[in-house]
Amino acid sequence: MATREKLKNAIVEWQERELPPLQERRYEVNIEAPHVNDIVGVRRCGKTYYMYQLISELLESGVPKSNILYLNLDDDRLQPLSGDELQLLIGTLREMQEISENDRLYLFLDEIQNFPSWERWIKGIYDRKENVKIVISGSNASLLSQDISRLLTGRHLSTSMFPFSFAEFLEYHSIDYDMKSLPYSEKRTDIKRKFNEYLKNGGFPETVFYPSVQHHELLQSYFDDIIYRDIISRYGIRNPVIFKDLALFCISNIAKPHTYNSLRRLFANYSSISTDTLITYLAYLQDAFLLFSVSHYDESLKQQLNKPRKLYCIDTGMITAVSFKLSSDIGRLYENMVFIRLLRSGSEIYYWQDQKGLEVDFVTKEGLEPTHLIQVCFDLSDPDTREREINGLLAGMKNFRMNEGIIITSDDFGEEIVEGKVVKYVPLWYWLLEQ
Repeated sequence: MATREKLKNAIVEWQERELPPLQERRYEVNIEAPHVNDIVGVRRCGKTYYMYQLISELLESGVPKSNILYLNLDDDRLQPLSGDELQLLIGTLREMQEISENDRLYLFLDEIQNFPSWERWIKGIYDRKENVKIVISGSNASLLSQDISRLLTGRHLSTSMFPFSFAEFLEYHSIDYDMKSLPYSEKRTDIKRKFNEYLKNGGFPETVFYPSVQHHELLQSYFDDIIYRDIISRYGIRNPVIFKDLALFCISNIAKPHTYNSLRRLFANYSSISTDTLITYLAYLQDAFLLFSVSHYDESLKQQLNKPRKLYCIDTGMITAVSFKLSSDIGRLYENMVFIRLLRSGSEIYYWQDQKGLEVDFVTKEGLEPTHLIQVCFDLSDPDTREREINGLLAGMKNFRMNEGIIITSDDFGEEIVEGKVVKYVPLWYWLLEQ
């Protein structure tokens, strides 16, 4: 089918489509700004529905639907379609809808990274001031960031999207609460029960919207789509079985310190892989927003690069669905959930360990200064465990000259003074809402 006919069919289909019911997501996209807006995040985290939300807001503000076009560029019916062929899109839309060049168009282009040369096309539209607002989305971090930073410097605004937060999860289930009274409220039991459900199933929208669905199977299919569609096919990986095994191995070993060489040796029980290949494969997994790497906090970049790192996963539901054994290790699921919440906040995230092995799970940093020290421990009832966690936090507070640290637990509230330092205790379910 000719390019123009494919575009015409897509425009007609969009005009006849009804927007689905929407769950409001609270992200900041200025739809009236002239900049290109890029929305990035893991596959199936809600980018498309957030685009629909922005479209709905435009319609409510009086923008005619004829001036708006949404295209899913992952749709097989639009392929093969190159970035250069997208040049026909604006003219075709104005011609079909009889829209003058004085009227603003709004283009929503989903999964834009599937088409070569798209970034040059968008830069041309912006530079020529064609009275077109463009919102794009993508499921690959480096592709978007590299291309946009190179060609769209000063012309774009980025938004990172995630699966549902715990607060969004409760909002969808119409559970309201007052933070001040929550520790003593009758709702505490209901919220803790919902938290356990959220911890197990995660926050991908479809797991929230459809509680009767077999979540493990759904999340396993998401995992396969990320592995095969977003990575293996895109980068032409020659050993897909080894690559998938590595991804599963990493997800099954989150929150554990590793170097590239130590990870390669551990993975050798499953398959042989070189260190260079492992480094490349891990970069692909991070580009697809499936895994994230946390470095040791060190003022020397050289020393930081030589220290072990930790890996975390985008979603605890994904972990329980695909990992070999981690679903029973609730402590590391807690740690992963804390990491994702810190990641959403935009802070720089590190871990820290001294020469004696005393460790702080998370050190957050803004600018040049560390801001928070956070330990994560599901159960503090064992005296040795409690002493270890407190000692690690105290060592971190002394090292960073801070007077306060937090230990996140399953259900402990309170604080105490230890060696002149404040140690606060807060349950994870409460801390997620408090943040």
